Amino acid sequence: MSGDAKERLTAEERRAQILRCATAVFARSNYRVAGMAEIAKEAGISEPTVYKHFDSKKHLFLTILDKVGAHTLRHWQELAERTPDCLALLRQIGLSHFDAVHAHPDNLKVQFQALSETEDREIRETLHRNFAAYANFIASILDAGKERAQVHALLDVRAAAWQMISIGFTLNLTSLLGFNAELSRDTLDVMGDNLLLSFGAAAPLPENESLESSSRNTGNPLAKGTRP
Repeated sequence: MSGDAKERLTAEERRAQILRCATAVFARSNYRVAGMAEIAKEAGISEPTVYKHFDSKKHLFLTILDKVGAHTLRHWQELAERTPDCLALLRQIGLSHFDAVHAHPDNLKVQFQALSETEDREIRETLHRNFAAYANFIASILDAGKERAQVHALLDVRAAAWQMISIGFTLNLTSLLGFNAELSRDTLDVMGDNLLLSFGAAAPLPENESLESSSRNTGNPLAKGTRP
């Protein structure tokens, strides 16, 4: 009896199963090497069944990237609904990313693989869309923090959002390369707190010095404009 007959799933359940198995296959191999036959074998179904739900390997790969991006934003939105303070919310987002990296390493591996496939327009556009959404979400939190006087009024929220994302990239890289002992959850917590302190409304600025000139002098690109 075939694997398809052994386990009768709804179309939605089968699609989710294929996505899970494809993520595992791509994670231990890579996008170029992995084939639909290998994905079908991982799922215990026939190759035509995979093609019934996804018409190509690229379609499947792009769907995984979209799914990871949507899940990330949905989780951040859930955190936002119960964390009104913007700096506390950004701290929770950072720590939740640490937990996600360690709980779902296959998702991380697939995203990193996608970065090496950016000559493909559709993969590049999907990654661009995901990371633009991440940056927009973080920037919107910081804008709300400005309105509540929780964040420095002259903070460049776009630059600040990308600096937060860069810490996430560092975590991704150290996890993939096995430097977990050097970037533990506690260490990430300290790194994040130091960054968030620089965003705060009470962040210190040298007397009689503009935020713009201070940025040039210290190499900090996050502040713009001048103190009134």
